[in-house]
Amino acid sequence: MKIRNFSIVVILTLLWSCEKEETGFTVSGKLKNAEGQIVYLYEMTSTELISVDSVTIDTSGTFTLRGISGEKRFYAVHSHTGSYAYLIARSGDRIILSGDANDLPGSYSVEGSEDSRLIRELTLEQNRTIERIRRLSNVFNDSLHSPDFTDIKLSLDSVYQGIVDAQREFTFRFIEENLNSQASLMALYQQIGPRHYLLDPDVDFRYYNMVDSSLYILYPESDAVKDLHRQVEELKQRKQMEALSAERLGIGAVAPEIALPSPEGDTIILSSLRGKIVLLDFWAAWCAPCRHENPNLVENYKKYKDKGFEIYQVSLDQTKDAWLKGIEDDKLDWIHVSDLQFWNSIVVPVYNIQGIPMSYLLDREGKIIAQSLRGEQLGNKLEEIFNP
Repeated sequence: MKIRNFSIVVILTLLWSCEKEETGFTVSGKLKNAEGQIVYLYEMTSTELISVDSVTIDTSGTFTLRGISGEKRFYAVHSHTGSYAYLIARSGDRIILSGDANDLPGSYSVEGSEDSRLIRELTLEQNRTIERIRRLSNVFNDSLHSPDFTDIKLSLDSVYQGIVDAQREFTFRFIEENLNSQASLMALYQQIGPRHYLLDPDVDFRYYNMVDSSLYILYPESDAVKDLHRQVEELKQRKQMEALSAERLGIGAVAPEIALPSPEGDTIILSSLRGKIVLLDFWAAWCAPCRHENPNLVENYKKYKDKGFEIYQVSLDQTKDAWLKGIEDDKLDWIHVSDLQFWNSIVVPVYNIQGIPMSYLLDREGKIIAQSLRGEQLGNKLEEIFNP
């Protein structure tokens, strides 16, 4: 009986020990040029680096870092020189990392995590591209005072575009071949320079959507995956709104009705101007580009107002004083309306206004015939209409 009880205790102890071991992950290995130095393990979130562990590397260059995570997360191993290696890990992983502490991104190898191996593949290609761009930049700087600089710059621009295109093609293939790995998530957010992201969520939406569709099913609890999912959903909604706007506000569509008060308090209805060529212009006194464009509007209004041209200018100002001062200072002698609600104005969602100045040119039936004409473009269009 005692033997049986002892056996049960041993078995339970072994099971408990195994379970305890599986609650964490380890990153161990060997780094050159780092003996006696501290190596750090950070968790990477979308907003910060969170310290997880650190350890002093022994005289032989070996180390072991530990962390705990029930799901796959992004991590960075930093050497004392600031050099780094990116990983994906979760509890139970036993990752082996080796390299040169002076150049981890360019020298490290990793085993025990397929996701981390893929990140290494991605990082190495990204770093090669960055190095090519750096060398190109050096040639550019060395050529600044050359008499042939114009021709040199054209050549360098072409080479630069080729380098970027090649990295984009590599990234597209990488994503398509690794949709089940969170390494594809990191591929979406590569940078090839300060604040210069390789992919653009609008231009390359197909790949953002592709990664989201795969990873959100596989890793619905991952914070990084949830962040991407939110971004993709917002992009989808915006694209849907843009599609609806393009239909409602496209060439040939009747401009949606506007009925807002003038400075005198009279409600002026946009459709009351039928029979005239109307420039529907959205602006604000605080908007410098709008104020810069106003002299062009003044010139064209004087030239064509007696031929049936009218301007219906909608302000996104917040205060009446600022609005009136802008009208007076710029000598804007046409129709003005506003609800003085800034970006909460009723016209903002109706016309899907993302920025100002923004304008629509309407024919005599109130249909849109042109959008966002400025400077000479507006003058040329009006000349075409009134002096065919």
